[in-house]
Amino acid sequence: MTRFLSRVWDDPQCASFNEETERLFAYHQATKHTYHSVRDTAHYLDWSNQPDPFRTYEGAPVTLLAPEPGFPDVGTFAAIEALGGRPGIAGEIGFEDSNPVQLDAIWLSRLLWHSMAVSAWKKIPSTGSRYSLRVNPSSGNLHPTETYLALHGFKDVDDGLYHYRADRHALELRSPGAWTQHLAGALLIPWAAESSLIVGLTSIFWREAWKYRERAYRYCCHDLGHAMMSLLLAARALGLPGGAITHFADSRLTRALGLTGGDEAPMAFLVFGSKNSSAPTPAAPQEIFSGVPNELSVEEVPYELLLGIHRSTLLPDTGDLTPHLPAANGVIAGGRPPLPGHCRDAARDSNLGVIARRRRSALDFDARTPPMERSEVEQVLDYATRDWPTDWRGYFGSEAAETRRGADFVTLYLYVHRVRDCEPGVYRWDGGSSKLEQLHRGNVERVAAYLSLEQALAGNACFAVSMVADLAAAAKNFGNRGYRYVHFEAGAIGQRLYLGAEGLGWNATGIGAFYDDDVHRYLGFLEETDGSVGSSVDAAEQRTLVMLGSPASRLASATSDSGDDPFPGKRQVRVNELEADPRTDSSRLPRQVIYHFAIGRAIPDPRIEA
Repeated sequence: MTRFLSRVWDDPQCASFNEETERLFAYHQATKHTYHSVRDTAHYLDWSNQPDPFRTYEGAPVTLLAPEPGFPDVGTFAAIEALGGRPGIAGEIGFEDSNPVQLDAIWLSRLLWHSMAVSAWKKIPSTGSRYSLRVNPSSGNLHPTETYLALHGFKDVDDGLYHYRADRHALELRSPGAWTQHLAGALLIPWAAESSLIVGLTSIFWREAWKYRERAYRYCCHDLGHAMMSLLLAARALGLPGGAITHFADSRLTRALGLTGGDEAPMAFLVFGSKNSSAPTPAAPQEIFSGVPNELSVEEVPYELLLGIHRSTLLPDTGDLTPHLPAANGVIAGGRPPLPGHCRDAARDSNLGVIARRRRSALDFDARTPPMERSEVEQVLDYATRDWPTDWRGYFGSEAAETRRGADFVTLYLYVHRVRDCEPGVYRWDGGSSKLEQLHRGNVERVAAYLSLEQALAGNACFAVSMVADLAAAAKNFGNRGYRYVHFEAGAIGQRLYLGAEGLGWNATGIGAFYDDDVHRYLGFLEETDGSVGSSVDAAEQRTLVMLGSPASRLASATSDSGDDPFPGKRQVRVNELEADPRTDSSRLPRQVIYHFAIGRAIPDPRIEA
């Protein structure tokens, strides 16, 4: 099989593309969905060529990990709060010495079982076919993210570089030796040379592109954010704090992981401190890798826009790789006080291990359930948007960077349907004050469903979310690399929304597909055109078999038939905050939607096996 990822290195100038930020906006514009584009460019899945969801290395030594290894009594919200502790300065990662951690095979099993493992199986009644679900969520359940672990000083597990094989809950040894030291050198973070654990996360773009084509790069980056947060929270609950390093020389780390010429791209490294400083340093790795990677499909289809945006985000082997951190541009999340009374009662904070494995992506929501409490919504949003340790957020740098850490590129806008003591309408979440700011009042079930690519679940939920990223600010600070970071950030927020909702007895789902510019028009970032969002919603209901929303939204549809405006006051939804917004040019909007989300009570899926 031809692996087209190698094409990104064909152009010797590719490492200089990162500063040409028009490439970022061109890709984002070209991969937007519209009402007409999803109908004019129908894509039929070639099921015979579906990529294998599991990477394996044939011939590599395998270490089976114990299934159902247990998990400490650490609450979900407690783990999220602990993750946003003090920043890493000059590479420091703090530990509680009074809480010793035994790093061994059981610890590894607990980490991976509760972050990256298979969590359940579904069975299709008509065919009897089974397919797996995993602890970490993924767009279309396609799972482009692969996990590599460099271990040092673990009891009963030799030092070396391993690949996590999720289908068997096992480790495949790629290379023995001092791999944490080797990766620390490749990442230019010498302070991590004695780290106990460095986790490398890669993306196999083809797994997502098989279904989502050119737009798949967005979803791969969302999934990286999910995976990073899943692993960091599980490790934090298990007593090992860490953080994410994402600003690195791509070619060098590709070579370091033995992936040259393959179909995987290194995207993030999670670095954890040492609990075994007295452990002897093993021999340096010889960079000879065991095992042959399996072929995922008979044929891989090249998607040039996707390969192009990845090429545009690459950083060179030479030059300054220090992230150019942004000045605080809004929320300094790590410094705000927690909401009074929230999660201080341990009885309300469910065990993270249980919640992580129970989490599912809802296929639809039951609009007949009682509404969520406003306090629950605010609690979930508060914890989902807290600060966390990553290099692009200002961690692992100099002491001067500490004052600038935590500036958020992603803002949450809510379509509230059924929340007690909260009028239906559109809201913005103000992370600085942990409050909801109302922008528009009225029934927005139909519009939320329409904007989410006509998926009824966004109207049937208690509330839906548009995550809007400041692409211009990200590009200014990080070049095209910032495109990865805003999607990582959105995925990390999404993972905490998943866990927080589940922890309070609700359910959630991420929605990667939406009508991009219709979202911008409705929220007021973009001027209305001749075809308003309201008329588009009516057209979608009249011309398709999709039923948008609950009985309440169908009543709103009947009201519109009588000649009344189904979106009263919609022009009040004006949230553009930059005077220089090019409100008539959607390709250059500084702030654009990158992810949708919904929370409510899921309708049970009968295909999940007990």
